[in-house]
Amino acid sequence: MDSFRDNVFYLLLWRAILATLIAIVLMVTRSIALGGAFLIGAHVALLFSVGLILWIRRVDDESLVRVRAWRMLMPSHRPAGPGGRRCACNYLKETGLRFAKAASAAAMALAAASLLATD
Repeated sequence: MDSFRDNVFYLLLWRAILATLIAIVLMVTRSIALGGAFLIGAHVALLFSVGLILWIRRVDDESLVRVRAWRMLMPSHRPAGPGGRRCACNYLKETGLRFAKAASAAAMALAAASLLATD
C-alpha cells in the first residue's frame, strides 16, 4: 500500500507542477500588466482544482484499475482484494481533494494579489 500512496502523491505532484508551468507560461506571454498575470494564474489554479474534483468524482473501486498510479504498480505490490482496492480508492480521493484544496487556496491568493496589483 505504501508504494501506491507514493505513486498517487508523486503523480498528483507532477500534475500540479505541470499546471504551475502552464500558468507561468501563460502569465508571462499573455499579460503585460501584473494584475492581469495574477488573474491568469488564478484561473489556471482554479481550473486545475475543478479538474481534480471532477476526476475524483469519477473514480470508484472498479475504475481504480485504470488510474495510472495503480497501473504503475507490479501486480504483487497492489493491495489485494476488494477491501484493498476500496482503501486505495479512498486514499486516492483523499489525496486528490487535498491537492484540489491547495490549488483553490493558490487561486484565491493569486486573485487577491491581482486585486492588489491593479491600479
